[in-house]
Amino acid sequence: MFDFVSNHKRIVQVVLALIALPFAFFGVDYYFRSGDARATDVAKVGDQAITLADFDQALREQQDRMRQQLGRNFDPAMFDNAEVRLSILDQLINQQLLLQKAQGERFRVPDTQLQQFIAELPVFQENGRFSPERYRQLLAAQNMSPLMFESRVRQELMLAPLQDPVALGSVVARGSAERYINLLEQQREIALAVVEAEPFVKDVKVEDADVKTFYEANAKAFETPEQVRFEYILLAQDSLVGQVALEPAEVKKQYDENARQYTQGEERKAAHILIAVKPDAKDDEKAAAKKKAEDLLAQLKAAPQRFAELAKANSQDPGSAPQGGDLGSFARGTMVKTFDDAVFAMKPGEIAGPVQSEFGYHVIRLDGVTPAKVRSFDEVKAQIEADLRRQKAAQKFAAAADQLQNLVYEQADSLQGAAKALGVEVKTSPLVTRTQAQAIAQGSAKFVQALFSPESLQSKRNTEAIEVGPNALMAGRIAEHKPAAPRPLAEVADEIRRQLVRKAAGELAQQAGREKLALLEQGRSAKDAGVAFGKAVPLNRNQAQPGISPEALSRIFRLAPESLPKYLGLPNERGGFSILRVERVIPPQPADAAKLAAASTRLGEQLGRELFAADLAVIKAKTDVKINQANVLKK
Repeated sequence: MFDFVSNHKRIVQVVLALIALPFAFFGVDYYFRSGDARATDVAKVGDQAITLADFDQALREQQDRMRQQLGRNFDPAMFDNAEVRLSILDQLINQQLLLQKAQGERFRVPDTQLQQFIAELPVFQENGRFSPERYRQLLAAQNMSPLMFESRVRQELMLAPLQDPVALGSVVARGSAERYINLLEQQREIALAVVEAEPFVKDVKVEDADVKTFYEANAKAFETPEQVRFEYILLAQDSLVGQVALEPAEVKKQYDENARQYTQGEERKAAHILIAVKPDAKDDEKAAAKKKAEDLLAQLKAAPQRFAELAKANSQDPGSAPQGGDLGSFARGTMVKTFDDAVFAMKPGEIAGPVQSEFGYHVIRLDGVTPAKVRSFDEVKAQIEADLRRQKAAQKFAAAADQLQNLVYEQADSLQGAAKALGVEVKTSPLVTRTQAQAIAQGSAKFVQALFSPESLQSKRNTEAIEVGPNALMAGRIAEHKPAAPRPLAEVADEIRRQLVRKAAGELAQQAGREKLALLEQGRSAKDAGVAFGKAVPLNRNQAQPGISPEALSRIFRLAPESLPKYLGLPNERGGFSILRVERVIPPQPADAAKLAAASTRLGEQLGRELFAADLAVIKAKTDVKINQANVLKK
């Protein structure tokens, strides 16, 4: 509606990421850290402190994003890295710098603008219109209240005037876009010859002494891996939902006390014709737009049935014009105030206008009214029960997480007490390696690190309760430990011999390949150099090709076009030597307008990001920023 959301794509991406986070506002470790641990700030930006709580929240949000992207490959230990933690703090500092500047410039986001932005987000809509129920459900699923969410969105909208004009406003010349596409889509024709290692195997002789020397120098490589059998307990919030009991009276009380949540307000179905006016339009332009709207209104008064026809031909709202101006149904407060007030003062079938808004002049037709309706208890009972169970499970998990952490520490020589107290099962793994243990721990490298620590292995004490997933904790204890052990030389001798033969044959092949390359570079023919090139094929800059390594691809496209044809040579992944004849450049087809526009947008966004970073650096240089690095790096 009125292109509001499409004009704020960056903010939409931020908001969608926010409501997609499974654990955005508090994490497991929040439950069992003392208040004193958060008393010290991690940074100060001017007079505004960034607290440990702020930093922990940002850290958890980033962890959740990475967990979603990487799945089982996610490793929480990556966030113990100093560079990663300082990078997250830098983002918080930049956000605070922008916030202070926005406040200094007196930027404000009216409630109507906030409501319009949220209402137009497709994720909160059902059948093309904003659904208050879906809005509440999605936020509740992320442990967010509407107040928390709206505060974050309001802040993003307030910062937009500082970020978007710089980051999204860069214009790239057509010539630059053409050069970019030409470089990106340019091809190079190459022919490939390979000197394989296999024919040189017969020339290699490996002595028993060579095998023994290699074995002794690389003993660690021939050990059986360290293995453990371990006991573990897993506490997960999802498993607690089924344990929550609800009384019917409790569910009914929730309905009675929150009747407004289950009331669907009056909605109105309308269509409009928008004659757009730019914010900086001159008085004569505004007058002309108003006159056009008045003329359209007069035509519609005479022939109301032509509304859809005139909307398609004249409306400058690209979202509704193709549908004959149809805006669908919406509740009060969804549209900008002047438009909203006009619609809710009209009678069904009435055509009114021109109504002025920040977008221009509207001619409006009211197509219908859906009265307010209170959903019955039976309609929403299942939803209320699910919400209450989820809320109680979250509360139960918070208490259980704290209790688990205490119990595995206080009863460090057994998990049975903690399991009995929390109603979970102690499970025992078979003998497993570190990799297999990590799979059992839902991919948590941090758990494996704790399980295989010297203290855990030697004293067989419980590990601490470690977060292995969203709202999931695991504690473990070693039951049996088998250290890594060397395999005897006799068992691995053949394997070592094959490895040494392959290595020596590869070295001979690479030596022969370099000699052949030297002959080619001296101007000798392929036949004289003893190589046979395959059929020449085109090669793309960004497309992998069998037999062409990334290094070879990079070298091929670094060659100056005027130096072709030219030879390149380098070892290949099979141990042999590849010789490439780069014959010519194949220019791309001229780019059409759509491709040029897309390239210009990409380049403009990149340039915008660089300009915005420079602008932010200037703001930072003028502000007193102090960092408490010790607290940032504290695990």
